[in-house]
Amino acid sequence: MEQNEIYDVIIIGGGPSGLSIGSELSKEYKVLILEKEVAGKTARSWFVPPTVLDESVKPFTYGGVSRYLANTFTGAKIAWKSKLFDKYPYVDEKTLLPHWVKTIKDNNSTIINHCAYQDSEVKDGIVSVITTNSTFRSRLLIDASGHNSPILEKYKIKKKNIYWWSIFGCIGEHPDGINDMQVGDYMLWQTFRDTNLHIDTSLQNGRPVFEYEILTENTSFPLILYLRKEKISYEIMEAEFMHVIRKERSTKNFHNIKIKELKHGWYPSGGLSQKIAEDHLIFVGDSACWTTPCGWGMTFILDNYKYFSRQISKVLDDNRLDKKSLLSIPHFKVHEKYEILLNSIITHFLSNASVSQLDKFINLFKIIDPILCEKIFTLTITHEEVRSVLKIVLNQFDLRELIHIVPKDDYLLMLEEAKYFIENAVLDEIHDLFSYFHKNKVKSNLKNGFNFSEAI
Repeated sequence: MEQNEIYDVIIIGGGPSGLSIGSELSKEYKVLILEKEVAGKTARSWFVPPTVLDESVKPFTYGGVSRYLANTFTGAKIAWKSKLFDKYPYVDEKTLLPHWVKTIKDNNSTIINHCAYQDSEVKDGIVSVITTNSTFRSRLLIDASGHNSPILEKYKIKKKNIYWWSIFGCIGEHPDGINDMQVGDYMLWQTFRDTNLHIDTSLQNGRPVFEYEILTENTSFPLILYLRKEKISYEIMEAEFMHVIRKERSTKNFHNIKIKELKHGWYPSGGLSQKIAEDHLIFVGDSACWTTPCGWGMTFILDNYKYFSRQISKVLDDNRLDKKSLLSIPHFKVHEKYEILLNSIITHFLSNASVSQLDKFINLFKIIDPILCEKIFTLTITHEEVRSVLKIVLNQFDLRELIHIVPKDDYLLMLEEAKYFIENAVLDEIHDLFSYFHKNKVKSNLKNGFNFSEAI
């Protein structure tokens, strides 16, 4: 490899976003992917809605989620068979990511492993990327380095209103079978008696929730997750996970699981992906919060990597690689604002609500058709369905109770988005309520829900 060679594109990061985009761009351009560890290896696993799979990705999926469950220690319990699709397929990351690696190499582009980004600079329309191996040059730099991107730090780019899913789990074998669980089960929300120190302590300050996916008749993917403003360290998550699967009485089906592979990751949530760019630099994947607001990162990548690559091709061909031009192109398929609003509200609620309020939320799906839960988390819900959901929520929860749940920094953003649904007069009243309760720290004793039937 000649060190003076100028690539069309250098991609930092050999994970799902970097490899998927690289597999597309390498069909037409000279691409270099730099990975600090080994490209194509990941500690994450995913299932996705089938709508994001095309014929090139389908061969790298299997089985899928076909039944959803929730079970809390206070007795909130639901179960339903998948309604929106028959199954949500699992992505076989051990074959899909290596497939993209092979595609990039077959397209005569280059991947360098064990090569960490150190710095970069732009001069005369060329990006010089300084790494632990050498300095490489290109017309465009794509940052796919992940949630802890050093390039975001270099440019002092801060993510706003972001919550983090911190996840730790394992792929394991059940020597005695899966007992009363079923292949295709997805436990989306299980809590424990000591999940929180007090019934009114929020998930933000308590123990994580437990989830599991039943992959086959003798294998599963159990995990714990936190949803907070800060990321939880690997060490804390590992210790908590081992306690949950070995000691908790309600997880007895997992007590003797044989761990084959540990899984962990940190996913941004709370809003839709951010369009971030600088001169000759653009951000993708977790660096740009490429995710649906519930944290389905791979869903967003599979739905957008070809689309994004086509947009990049246009600016590469026209040599329009300045910040303004890069920001002007569509970075991802547009979703309706009402879809984003509802997901943002749910993210804030799940993070900040008390245990009793979370259990109340679970029981909502005995009133709301569970298919709407699936539509919310796949960004396929209609405007009218959003209105129906909000009516039910705001009739079941005291408005002042909800005000206490949402942090002041977040409710201003949500009020701005809420203009899609609420008349200005009602919106002003809500704003005054938020301001009053946060300023005076007043506790609500109302038990009846606020009736929004006329306002929405």
